[in-house]
Amino acid sequence: MEMQNDLTRNVIELRESIKIFDQRMSQLKDTIKMVDQNSLEKYREIKIALQGINNELSSSKTKIFELEDAVNRLERQSETYAKIQDIKVIEKYLGFIDPSRFLNKEDVIKIVNEYMNSKKWS
Repeated sequence: MEMQNDLTRNVIELRESIKIFDQRMSQLKDTIKMVDQNSLEKYREIKIALQGINNELSSSKTKIFELEDAVNRLERQSETYAKIQDIKVIEKYLGFIDPSRFLNKEDVIKIVNEYMNSKKWS
């Protein structure tokens, strides 16, 4: 009889252990499910954030290329500008010639008035 009681007690203990094990397994499953859901949610948030960053990078790249193009155009245009040295040479020659020696203010007014009164103007 005692053996049967021991066996019954062992079976009851095993059943309780299995029940506790099942409860822990259920809790672990719930925990894993919750972690999976949180991971998926975080993944979606990170994916959206990365898409925003990629869009900003694309926009920035486009702006950089546009700025590069504008700088290149300005550089090409600046090649046609007069150099400081050229301007100094022109100033030097104008200093030699001094156009104000040839006409004074009264002469210019007289020439303009004559032209305005001529038939070419009317």
